[in-house]
Amino acid sequence: MPDGMTGGARVALRAATEAAHLRLHAIPAFEALAEGRITRDEYAALLRRKLGFHAALEARLAEAPPLAGFGVDLAARRRSHLLRADLAWLGASDDAAPAPLPRYDTAAAALGALYVAEGSTLGGRQLARALDAILPPGADGRRFLLGHAERHGEMWRACCAAIERCGAEPGALPEMVRGALDTFAAFEAWFAGTEACT
Repeated sequence: MPDGMTGGARVALRAATEAAHLRLHAIPAFEALAEGRITRDEYAALLRRKLGFHAALEARLAEAPPLAGFGVDLAARRRSHLLRADLAWLGASDDAAPAPLPRYDTAAAALGALYVAEGSTLGGRQLARALDAILPPGADGRRFLLGHAERHGEMWRACCAAIERCGAEPGALPEMVRGALDTFAAFEAWFAGTEACT
């Protein structure tokens, strides 16, 4: 899938986080989802776990130095409400404990964290199709995986442009990498527990 735009900062960020990103594919719940082996109950448990992470990340980003100067509207990028909608449609509880996440003390680190969240939308449509065995056609139950829906391409390109603008500032790229790696590490730790897929 095209990833929006080429550029020094984004390419460097992707290279620096590639190993961390690949490890996430080995998490059992995500493997089961990607291979179409997940049950409805397991899927609901996975969504609840994702809600704990994404709601906490949205809160951390709201506390961080603002990203508006890089053209990022955080409110438009929030997706925890989509997880709540999916859980409600499944008839499942949205009572999710918040994931422990680092604080992002610079805008560049916060943008690195946002890169992790936005990057997760890239494979979401394929994962949404993997649910065809347990969900009816349409968006119900898979709104989170469908990400920004018809605005998907526009939103990803804008994220890439923000990364390039930020990366052009002295010292910003290492901060973005740190923010992204810290977020990947928190995500991996959060999904390491057996409760993530039960």
